[in-house]
Amino acid sequence: MEFRKILIGIDDSRQSEKAAAYGFALAKSLGAAVGLVEVVEPIMIAPVNSGLVGGEMDMLNTTLPPMEIIDAQESSAKTVMQRFVAMYGEEHNITQFLENGDAATVLIDTAIKFNADLIVVGSHGRSGFNRLLSGSVAEDVSRHSEIPVLVVPLKEK
Repeated sequence: MEFRKILIGIDDSRQSEKAAAYGFALAKSLGAAVGLVEVVEPIMIAPVNSGLVGGEMDMLNTTLPPMEIIDAQESSAKTVMQRFVAMYGEEHNITQFLENGDAATVLIDTAIKFNADLIVVGSHGRSGFNRLLSGSVAEDVSRHSEIPVLVVPLKEK
């Protein structure tokens, strides 16, 4: 199997930085093209008086209209993308994807669109109850992708 195109999933996290370092190093050693994908996931904002036990949900209260929230998310994602391109773009020709939707689904769909031979993602290393609450994009991608997936753990040996 040859890895000619590697898709790296990024976000604004240490896990993503570590995964990108592995992905770009692998791409350099193999002479592979690189695609970077940053996914803007929709946020759910409950109404201030949601009727949930405990009354109002002040922590989800925002004065920003929904479109301004989406614009802020996309602006942040573009900044993250620019940071990674600045770090690695001198040595690599990078195809950039800024997508909206469920992270795992978008990663797999983008890998297909890019004709990737390998997907590289970082893992937060959560387990147990924390993983149940937050989910695992890396796990979802590795379970549902027909393209090989390299999951880079944050923890060092």
